[in-house]
Amino acid sequence: MKLLNVIQAGFKNYININTAASRSDFWLWLLFVSIFLCTSLVIDGAYLGPWIAGLSGQEVMAFDQDTPKWLSLVSLLILIIPTITVAMRRIIDAGFSKWWILLSLTIIGFLPLLFFWMKKRRK
Repeated sequence: MKLLNVIQAGFKNYININTAASRSDFWLWLLFVSIFLCTSLVIDGAYLGPWIAGLSGQEVMAFDQDTPKWLSLVSLLILIIPTITVAMRRIIDAGFSKWWILLSLTIIGFLPLLFFWMKKRRK
């Protein structure tokens, strides 16, 4: 039941970056995003990709790298903004500025962000 509440809160607060998100909320959200994107990739690779390629006259096997992955792309576009805002709210909960999320634009910036995401709630 907690996972459903986290999913609902993630979509409900997809623009709200001024509140905080607990560690469990953040990691449960990432679990949901991972499962959802992996499922959409499997559906794309096994069913939709070959079906869409077959409509254009191409003969494509399931899980071929040339299959179109439209469902995965749409899923990613739907989930990217809520994921960024949940990450920003988690950084706020750890006691840091939400602008630290810009570290994700650098290669080495993932390490401090991982520390911020794992840090306990500020006191």
